[in-house]
Order: sequence, then structure tokens, then C-alpha cells
Amino acid sequence: MTGEAMRDLLQPLIGEYGSVSMFITRVGPVAFSMADHKKLTGVQVLPDGLVRLEREHGWAVIDPAEVVAVVWSDDSGPPPGQFL
Repeated sequence: MTGEAMRDLLQPLIGEYGSVSMFITRVGPVAFSMADHKKLTGVQVLPDGLVRLEREHGWAVIDPAEVVAVVWSDDSGPPPGQFL
């Protein structure tokens, strides 16, 4: 996946509640919650192509080349279940 594709998928979720799961090559599923004080506040493609996800109380940097799938759930119903 490209950084731009990942940014375009996640940018509409800024300020939303729910959870995001990603399937990462050689790692497996990785998830993060976007609860009350953990909402996504920004998504940025860095000059080296990595993607920085900013949250109210922290951040993460992800290599989009290793991301196979991205899943968002608003957590209002049952979990999305297994993917891939």
C-alpha cells in the first residue's frame, strides 16, 4: 500500500470514534482504539514515505509498504471479525 492510499483511507476518520485494524506483513494484525481520549487527530505522509498517525495522547509511524489491509469499525455493533 502507498502512504497516500493509507492517508486517504484514514483521513476521513479524524475525530471519529471506533477502532482501526491493519494487517501488516510479517507481523500480523495490529489494532488501535479511537475512544474518548484516543481519537485520531492527524494523518501525515512523511518525506521518506512512512505514515505518521497522530492521536490525542500519542502517535505511531507505520511503513505503508508492509500494510496489506486496513479495517475501520465504529464499534456500534459486533466486531468486524477476521479479515484476510
